[in-house]
Amino acid sequence: MLKFLKNNFQLVNFFVAALLVGMLYGWWYLPNSKHLSVNEESAIHNQEKIAVNNSLENRELSSLPVPTPSPTNLEPLITGVPETQASPLLPELPSDYEQLSPPVQQQILEEIPNNVAVKTNLGHYPFSENTQQRLVKVGEYYGRSESLDQEAATAFKRMQADAQVQGVRLTIISGFRSIASQDALFQNQIKRKGGKEAAARFSAPPGHSEHHTGYALDIGDGANPANDLKISFENTSAYQWLVRNANKYGFELSFPPGNSQGVSYEPWHWRYVNSPRANQIFMAARSGI
Repeated sequence: MLKFLKNNFQLVNFFVAALLVGMLYGWWYLPNSKHLSVNEESAIHNQEKIAVNNSLENRELSSLPVPTPSPTNLEPLITGVPETQASPLLPELPSDYEQLSPPVQQQILEEIPNNVAVKTNLGHYPFSENTQQRLVKVGEYYGRSESLDQEAATAFKRMQADAQVQGVRLTIISGFRSIASQDALFQNQIKRKGGKEAAARFSAPPGHSEHHTGYALDIGDGANPANDLKISFENTSAYQWLVRNANKYGFELSFPPGNSQGVSYEPWHWRYVNSPRANQIFMAARSGI
């Protein structure tokens, strides 16, 4: 045995060194592997917890009701213009229109044909429904929330604030209205009045109300609510102020006396037109094409 150890001294030394290294590694690895395992289990637990929370959050969000304007009987009166089949709207703006620079936006508008004939339905032009993402609440009317497109909302709030400084209280009676709400309203009016033509004197056919755009609104005088949606509104301080100042904020009267659409005079109904998007929406109505 001693002879073997002497003859293989280097081999024995290597074996002993390897054994010591293995023992040291085992002494270090076992506690740390347990610690790593605990951390891995904790990470997996956290991931599962996050996944469960996200699932619950999504389920809760999906269960929330999406606010939709309720039908209203507050609609402009219109005259008995012969009914025609509504044609498609003018070409839609590109989906990324809002992100384009003003020069590019203007070029797009110039490329849109301005001689496309758009037929009316009982005197009203067709309009697309705005999206919930663009709508901003601007007030309430007898507990009913009223919203406008973000562009029109900003302009109206500024106009409302400036009028208030001058002692005039501008109130919003009716803003955005969905096509579904307009359809329910119009069907109810047909039952009450006995026909489309008679119903159209009080409610525009669905898809043909400027309220769908979110750029039109009915305005009242907060100091004289008895004149809401009446011709007598033209005698209020609110209307007189609007005649002098509304255009400074980008608003115009949609249905003045003797308008080309044949719609009855509505001193309370105003639309916002002071942006490329708004101007394109009302292009046909403003030009009478």
